[in-house]
Amino acid sequence: MEPLFLFVFCAATAGLLIDSVTALHRFERLSDEEFNIFVDGLLIVSHTKTSPFILVGNSDYSYTSQYGNFRVTDILQEKVRLSHFTVVKRASGVTSLTLSSCDLQVTLEIFDRDGLTYIDVTSVPKDINRLWFRLTSTGSDEHVYGGGEQFSYLDLNGRHFPLWLGEQGVGRNTSYWVTQTADQDVPASGGDYYSTYWAQPTFVSSRKYFAHFTSTWNGQLDFRNELFHEIEIWGGPDAKVFPGSLIIGRADTFPDISTKLTGLLGRQPLLPEWLHNGVILGVQGGTEMMLDYLEQAQKEGIKVAGIWIQDWVGRIRTTFGRRLFWNWEWDPKQYPNLDKEIIRLKEEEDIRLFAYISANLNIEGNMFVEAKIGGYLVKDTSGDSYLVDYGEFVCGIVDLTNPDAFVWYKGKIRTNLIDFGFDGWMADFGEYLPPDAVFFNGVSGEELHNQWPVLWARANREAIEDAGRLGDIVFWMRAGFSGSQNFTVMAWAGDQLVDFSTADGLASVIPATLSLGMSGYGLNHFDIGGYTSLYGVTRTEELLIRYADIAAFTPMMRTHEGNRPSENWQYYSSVYSMKMLGRATEIYILLKNYTRGVLEEVTTLGYPAQRPLFYHYEDDPRSYDDSMKYQYLLGKDLLVAPVYLSSSETNDRWSVYLPPDDWVYLWDGTDYSGGGEVVTVNAPVGVTPAFYRKLSTHAQFFRDLTGELMTTLATANMMCTP
Repeated sequence: MEPLFLFVFCAATAGLLIDSVTALHRFERLSDEEFNIFVDGLLIVSHTKTSPFILVGNSDYSYTSQYGNFRVTDILQEKVRLSHFTVVKRASGVTSLTLSSCDLQVTLEIFDRDGLTYIDVTSVPKDINRLWFRLTSTGSDEHVYGGGEQFSYLDLNGRHFPLWLGEQGVGRNTSYWVTQTADQDVPASGGDYYSTYWAQPTFVSSRKYFAHFTSTWNGQLDFRNELFHEIEIWGGPDAKVFPGSLIIGRADTFPDISTKLTGLLGRQPLLPEWLHNGVILGVQGGTEMMLDYLEQAQKEGIKVAGIWIQDWVGRIRTTFGRRLFWNWEWDPKQYPNLDKEIIRLKEEEDIRLFAYISANLNIEGNMFVEAKIGGYLVKDTSGDSYLVDYGEFVCGIVDLTNPDAFVWYKGKIRTNLIDFGFDGWMADFGEYLPPDAVFFNGVSGEELHNQWPVLWARANREAIEDAGRLGDIVFWMRAGFSGSQNFTVMAWAGDQLVDFSTADGLASVIPATLSLGMSGYGLNHFDIGGYTSLYGVTRTEELLIRYADIAAFTPMMRTHEGNRPSENWQYYSSVYSMKMLGRATEIYILLKNYTRGVLEEVTTLGYPAQRPLFYHYEDDPRSYDDSMKYQYLLGKDLLVAPVYLSSSETNDRWSVYLPPDDWVYLWDGTDYSGGGEVVTVNAPVGVTPAFYRKLSTHAQFFRDLTGELMTTLATANMMCTP
């Protein structure tokens, strides 16, 4: 059913009776009012008078925001169908298409390049600020994936997803009391099912194609209509690019689609081998406490690859919890002798240190003063430095569109982090950019907002490349957009609530990773234990260990104390927790030889490390069901079914769907022949159900691993009694 907006029809001259055929795309005229566009034989566009390929219109809208939570008021004024068309085929293989209604006209050029079909919008009416594309849908039997990092749903069909970055929200479920309380405190801070740090105008259809839109503006992916997918792009007369291009890639398998998509957007470099030496411990409190935590962890058998000390810059305290002093240089009072310890730990113990940074500078720090004097900060409409409240402290924003500011800040990353000795860091806060800010390059804040984390990732990436350390240093980001694939080394899932809720708790990191993978970004990890503790919701020991259990089957393990460390259970809160973290870390290390091969596929082929079941079982209808969003394949040969509910709900038993194949339970070697069924296994704390393909080329590796795990499990039962 059409939404209740104003639609306009006008008479127009009939189009030319011309069909366009090239090696990849094909334009098929059906009548004066109907045409189809095929890509590699697949119907992508079915234009009719009542449901045209493109619509244009106008809307009155405004933004309000606080702490990265955006509220958008949007009142649609008109939505006009461009029903009439003319088409001309050029000798070069380009199809020129004009769509019109009355005096409104949009012109397109359709051409093929590098195995993809491009639909470039070359002109639009001057006085519109909306454009809608409609692509063919086959209804409820079609499945749609991607849209960036989506935490609530893997299959997007039947829902809509705004294309605007922001805080993901607290609870992310409007029927959850935590979300309702958060919304009462700060409007929109509770979030909703579509709230995300990483939105992206990209989707993959089960019909075996991807669609990617090059716009960086706000918009929407709308999959609620049975007949078409509608992609809404915002913009307007002042836009540098509006609406951009639509790029279609088709292939016969999902892995081949990933290869084409990442060939367009970019791939991540191979992660360093040292990452698999163990877990990265997130601790705070100064040099002495850092070393004490390390000694304690090693005493309890935890193998440590590194220590992440986000408070290396010093600390402040707010009502939200303990925060950092955003002046991105070493605070020797907080961490005395760190310049020596960072070298000693790496040289003598092969343990690396990690830091924290953002592109925002606290007005109380010397870096803010230096940036302001240099003219390196984003401006407001009056020409002053744009100041943003990040939660009881105020910052300026480095203007990464200013070449001098970009070089200056890249130099700070090089000097203050890389040359100091850090081997990685969290590059945070790419999603707060105010839409009314003024930038050196003249692009509006609204148009730059989604692109900002890409620029921020690029600054970090180039600093590493300038130091000759790409492939050795790891930085991770939660915010992203189209193009982050080319710069971000590792993603992380952001600030999950420290509970077992599905919308914002432990479970949510799984569809987040899978949707990001289908959007062309192949590496993700999460805070072991979650992060956000508010309104009396605090982390339990069981939750912490379940997080660690899952992390063992991911590309990277890292703990986090959370926003209120003293109120929440930490890995160091008991010997049992340390033993269990040590055990999960041992599993992570044992999987190294297999995981390294999976990571090489990310780099060379563009496959995500963690994959939905349908990715390799495309002929199995059940693998597409959205209920499968909490299971995944690590590579092709290892199926992982994380336990995301508490033992009080599961009784330490867990049901797993096995796609059609011969499977072996990794923990005890039990065969499950044929697949295509749900099996139930024992899953106490410390055990994440995992199965390997019996016919895998890595079968012997997994058989040997099963023996190791059985020994580890027996030892754990004796040593890890809570």
